Amino acid sequence: ILYIYMMMFFLHSFIALSVAYWNKQCLGTSFLGTAQAFVSPISSTVRRGANNRNESFENGYGKLQVAMVNSQSDESNIQRDRNQGRGRIQGRNIRTNERARHGNKSTYKMSKKKGKNYKNSKQLMEAKAINKEVINSESAQDVLEIFMAKGGAKGEAGGGVFNSVNYSTLLHRLARFATYIDYTQNRNNPANSVDQKRKVILSDPRTAILLASLAEALVQPKSNKMLVFNNRELANLGWAIAKLKIAPPSNVYPIVRPIDSNEMETNSQNKHVIHATMEDIENDLLDLARKVRLQVLEVAKERSSISDPAERALVKSKWIPMLSALSGKLLDVIAAKVLEILDNFNSQELANLLYANANAGRADEYLFGKLSDQLVYNMKKVADLSPVGNSRGLTLPKPQEFSNSVWAFASAGVRCQGQVNLIQCVAETLDRNDGEIVKEFKPQELSNTAWGVATLISKRGSETEDDDNTVEDQSALRILRWVAKSLNGRVNDFKPQEISNSVWAFATLGFGATTSANQLNTNNDYISLPSNQLDQDRELVAQSLQTIAINASSRLHRFRPQELNNLAWGFCRLGHHSDDMRLLFEGIGQQIVQRHYQFAPQDIGTTLWSFATVEYFDESVYKAAASELTLRKSRSFKPQELSNTVWALATAGATPQTQAFDTTLVKQSQRSYNDPITECFAAATTELIRRPNEFKEQEIKDVLWSLSKAGIRHPRAFKRVAEYLVGSTTESENVRGLNGFSPQGLGNLAWSYARQGQLAGGIEESVIGSTGRLAVYETISLDVGEDLIQRLFTRIGETIVLCGAARFKPQDLSNTCWAFATLGLLHKDFFGTVAKVVNERLKSFNPSNKSDTSLVKFKAQEIANLVWSFATLNYKGGDLLHSFTPYIIYLCSDGKKSTEYDVKTISQSFKRQEVASIAWSCAVLEQYPPQLMTLLYTALFGSSDRTTPQSLKDIYSDDGIQTQAVMTMFYVQMALDIEAPELALSLPSTFPDDWKESNDSVITIDSIQDEDDTSMLHLTTSRLQQNVSRALQRIGFNHVQEHIISTTELQEGHGIYLSPEHLEFLSIDIADTSKLIGIEVDGPGHFVTVLDSDSKNVCDDTKGSAMRTGKGKTGWKFTANSEQQMNGPTALKGRLLRHMGWSIVHIPYWKWRDLKGNEEAEEDYTKRLL
Repeated sequence: ILYIYMMMFFLHSFIALSVAYWNKQCLGTSFLGTAQAFVSPISSTVRRGANNRNESFENGYGKLQVAMVNSQSDESNIQRDRNQGRGRIQGRNIRTNERARHGNKSTYKMSKKKGKNYKNSKQLMEAKAINKEVINSESAQDVLEIFMAKGGAKGEAGGGVFNSVNYSTLLHRLARFATYIDYTQNRNNPANSVDQKRKVILSDPRTAILLASLAEALVQPKSNKMLVFNNRELANLGWAIAKLKIAPPSNVYPIVRPIDSNEMETNSQNKHVIHATMEDIENDLLDLARKVRLQVLEVAKERSSISDPAERALVKSKWIPMLSALSGKLLDVIAAKVLEILDNFNSQELANLLYANANAGRADEYLFGKLSDQLVYNMKKVADLSPVGNSRGLTLPKPQEFSNSVWAFASAGVRCQGQVNLIQCVAETLDRNDGEIVKEFKPQELSNTAWGVATLISKRGSETEDDDNTVEDQSALRILRWVAKSLNGRVNDFKPQEISNSVWAFATLGFGATTSANQLNTNNDYISLPSNQLDQDRELVAQSLQTIAINASSRLHRFRPQELNNLAWGFCRLGHHSDDMRLLFEGIGQQIVQRHYQFAPQDIGTTLWSFATVEYFDESVYKAAASELTLRKSRSFKPQELSNTVWALATAGATPQTQAFDTTLVKQSQRSYNDPITECFAAATTELIRRPNEFKEQEIKDVLWSLSKAGIRHPRAFKRVAEYLVGSTTESENVRGLNGFSPQGLGNLAWSYARQGQLAGGIEESVIGSTGRLAVYETISLDVGEDLIQRLFTRIGETIVLCGAARFKPQDLSNTCWAFATLGLLHKDFFGTVAKVVNERLKSFNPSNKSDTSLVKFKAQEIANLVWSFATLNYKGGDLLHSFTPYIIYLCSDGKKSTEYDVKTISQSFKRQEVASIAWSCAVLEQYPPQLMTLLYTALFGSSDRTTPQSLKDIYSDDGIQTQAVMTMFYVQMALDIEAPELALSLPSTFPDDWKESNDSVITIDSIQDEDDTSMLHLTTSRLQQNVSRALQRIGFNHVQEHIISTTELQEGHGIYLSPEHLEFLSIDIADTSKLIGIEVDGPGHFVTVLDSDSKNVCDDTKGSAMRTGKGKTGWKFTANSEQQMNGPTALKGRLLRHMGWSIVHIPYWKWRDLKGNEEAEEDYTKRLL
């Protein structure tokens, strides 16, 4: 018998070598009949290259020999690698892991269902031999060669040669080799990368045949005992397919689940899950396997017909898309089979299945719910050491199984009850025996668990609070506490990525964040889990961050850019500031300077955002980071990355070329830039203009806010955004609208537009000739358009009224009101809503109640801007100033129970400019709360005659009262003397000389009067006034122009003392001094436009436009079609003049313009006025 076997072996070898030689020489296809079935296992052992090979395999549905040519270069490469021992080292390392994974006995332990006959059969012995050979393989090529050599391509399901264990081991080993990293080799060599290894394996036709064969094996009838896959084999197969990364995600290739009422109900909202009978699913799997085989065959034929190796190499592996679909279907079938025998799975196998489906993007609520329920059941049984658990042979899960399971849920984004139970079970396991098991967790496992928990909760969204959320939140906190303690105890063991992920997890859930950090980030929709031991958590996290800051600072060069980004963001979000944190940020900044070219767009944007938020400003760091955001690279940046970057630059006070984009006020020759900061703004605005639909509302407002904050005027960007949000005309459709903006977003949006107009005052050699308020109106109209800016602010007012101003913080209300007033736009419903909300808040404010939120607490600047806005627009707002009085006294008394205050306590909250602004608002609105007025005068001039101007300068740390405030107080004092003399308040006897800023120029009417020097119409203000004057002369009205009222005249004629000096501070445009008749020629700067009024002015001009105003200057011709209301400054001036006995007549600019220079019409109009 031995002799016969030896003769058969030699004959077998001779035939195999002959066939291999013949195939290689002829480069063709041979039909070998029945002999080929015998020799193909041997002939297929000839070494093959990685890309183009002579593959000898049989189609599962015919005995066709396809010859694919060996690549000599690939053959030599494989041989050289083996000579150097690399293949053996790699194989030995993986083989060791494989044996540890399977064990000597459990690998071939067959289910009792396979039967005693099969267990003792020759087939089993052969299967064991194949398995041993696969485990001892030294490369992926060896695995595939073994598969082919043993007859893997002979027929359907491997021709009955392989059993279920063989398939599991083959695919598992293949995946191991695909993901193996050889650290002894150069990792910068692309050939050594995991992606390249995976690509080589997947482009090999033998891999396609192996997966097709596996598909056929999975659907074999249960009567085939060789191919009954047990729990371990199914888990290994799922893990391996996921590792190969060829299965398509469910949004590309839908998941197919067997029809089941419970499953269909669970996945009813998942549009990526479809249902079919198990028979149909298996038939689809077989059909895909057949198509893969046929496509491999077609490519083999095409390659074998080409003699030139270079041309043959260009033939693509066209079966890859079909192989991808087959892999996805394989995972679906494996999942279905898993659910049939779910009770048999241990925790490791369940964790692997969760990982596999998450990694492949083929997870759904039903499957993950079932797997996690079984996993939690197993864990609890083991923990309880119950007979049920022991009888099933369960063992305590390893730390990696905990972390992988949580990671799988987080990566898949699946939420179900099983996930909540899993997190709770993990927390209970860590807590058991005072955290004894935590010591067994590797740092990577701890950080992955923390990352997974944080990711899961962050994806939970704004669901209604329920018991499940509370359980999940508290379990997450318990897990994070153990991670924080581990960081404190063994931070040296944590790698950079593990430190980074842990800090990121803390920050994402607000674990241990300071109160100030939570308040600072309320507009970012950050999560802050409620803790029942908040102080202890903060102390624990502060200690952990301190430990990390000290430890990480010395090895920041080992952190990847993304890890540095997470580290900076985490520290910023948690708000625990210290000297060590400052040193850490300095170190991160130096890493940016040294290797900014390595930072991805997201890393640049978020890191700079973190720096700016913690007020770490190093110009070299910001410039280095900004240099990566260029016009050439801008398309690769996401909107959030763009907005974060420019926001950080603006917050840090970076200095760009502010006139680079000002196409309205600056000549083209002066618009240039050559610095990275300005180019960074150019890139962000270019992308906002090009693709505004990709920007979220917060990102839009951040870019616009950054421009205005940095002092950069950009008319094109602001006009484009306005058109995008509300439409270029009233008939525009499909506009973005403002409903998606947060309260802060609306406030900042409005502020940004108003600030663009206000920045006109700082432009040298501006093409606009007007100044003051009129310059702002003209500028914003030239930038955006009169109609468009009014439509935008109308929508802002309507949106706030509709959603309710109650959600707005004081700063949001203040910014929005200030913007309306600065642009001269009044939305009565909006301001009425604001007045109501503010009055209600102030009346309910209780200084002793610490639970009062930030919705009540106004800062001094917010109060000043808010009341200034109401006064400027001449909108009363009810008893707004009376409501503010107790609150302002509270602020100035430093929150004490008593209401006592002095200049020092006032200066801790208010600046003198803010105090003067509030006093002026009182005069305009005719509200003089006695306690408030007394406090304001004390703040400005002290509480006794012993107070000197110099002492107040020392207290306020300023140089005196600004000129604008000096003039403001003249008006206020006049109003008080006339309208509230009972308060007995007066200006100091030496006012204003000793009190004003020392660098102020001499006060004259030209420098202090808030009048418009030029008109925004086709006539300048002076020309308009001259035309009116000539018309009055023609009708015999005796008058003078620019009649001046001085402080001396006020004191002598009206008993109003303002100053010992003779100062000219009040004028009347046209005056008959004998009859005390004054005519005020009011241009656009004297009015506000009422946006929500039903009444309209009837004007000939229906559309505003730019116009020349003389001397090469530009202005704007306003329409004045909407209702025009006299603004606060003009109303106050007229009221004071009337108190002095003057009869004041107002000539609005649009009415005079409508006369069109017709002298007869002008004379008739002036006669009627007089």
